[in-house]
Amino acid sequence: MLIRQNAPVFGASADPYLKKGEWLVGTAARGLRSHDHYNGTAEQTQRQDLHTYVVNTQDSLDLSGTYALSRRFSLALALPIIRASWSIPLPITPTGQRNEQNAQGIGDVTLTARYWMLDPDEHRRGNLSLGLGLKAPTGKHDVTDTYPDRTGANPQDKAVDQSIQPGDGGWGALVEINGFKRIGRASYYGSGTYLINPRDANGTPSLVVGLAPGGVVTPAQASRAENSVPDQYVLRTGMAFALGKSPLAAALGFRMEGLPRYDLVGDSHGFRRPGYETFAEPGFYYSHGNDTWSVNVPIALKRNRRPDPYTGNPGDATFPNHIFLVSYTHRFGAPGAPLQEQARPAPGGGPAHASDPGALAVPTNPPTATCVEPEFDSPAGAP
Repeated sequence: MLIRQNAPVFGASADPYLKKGEWLVGTAARGLRSHDHYNGTAEQTQRQDLHTYVVNTQDSLDLSGTYALSRRFSLALALPIIRASWSIPLPITPTGQRNEQNAQGIGDVTLTARYWMLDPDEHRRGNLSLGLGLKAPTGKHDVTDTYPDRTGANPQDKAVDQSIQPGDGGWGALVEINGFKRIGRASYYGSGTYLINPRDANGTPSLVVGLAPGGVVTPAQASRAENSVPDQYVLRTGMAFALGKSPLAAALGFRMEGLPRYDLVGDSHGFRRPGYETFAEPGFYYSHGNDTWSVNVPIALKRNRRPDPYTGNPGDATFPNHIFLVSYTHRFGAPGAPLQEQARPAPGGGPAHASDPGALAVPTNPPTATCVEPEFDSPAGAP
């Protein structure tokens, strides 16, 4: 699975908040390729030198819709569509032919309720939104493909690596917070989403089994024989600003995606690759009428593959050097809603007033996160 965060969505309406009965629909694409291995924070450059590195390619398309039940309360539904691959040379030593696993399908659907804590009519320059959501296990967590064991022999149909499974196999709860504050011509934003996954393991054989000759694992690896259903989180903060009097805005922020060693609720058995990655996140936004387009390219700063929660083994994992995020949103449905062509979008931005040509438009729906497992995906037992 992937960890995803939809690009921020903004409206060009003079009113920075959704009106009762108004809709915001959109699509967000995410793409990445990871092949650099890390053990803790140390890069395992020998994997590149020996050509034994994993290549993990992940592409997703999120379809979303938000409906405002009132000025302060809204419901959002998100459906991800995922296509991903994972490959490694088998055998690893001596280096054999690269073998690829593939998975595609719909991911886990989320339904999230959000509430603005302050009255939108009185707090147009800053506000705080709290959200609570439900993640349903609609994505398959046991997709299979044909690949050999670690010796390069005996190709069979087996479960693909955990990192590319479309779903995680568990019901989950989303807790999120989003806020913005406009100061002068700049807008400051912050958001955080945590996915609580109470289920321990999902019964799908892990890559430990998939690469083991005959599917037989050693007693030392028995605790990692099936995939875990881990918690996950996304954090973002930054600043956005209008580019002159054009409908363009730029932003620079900090982003963090991660998977903890231990779940907040329930046990944490099974196979997981805990860790986190931080990014510098530049972005550009264009708004016209009720339509907004955005492009963000998070660039890696720090990677940390943390030890296994029960064995304590360090392991290793691949991390992407950058991620491509592209989104489009359209706002409609509120009767008599005036448009402001010159309003500027900004991630978590401040309000747009018709009398202020330099105003940044506030997000009509705060940045949302659909969390699934990050791309920490080196094979079990790999050097």
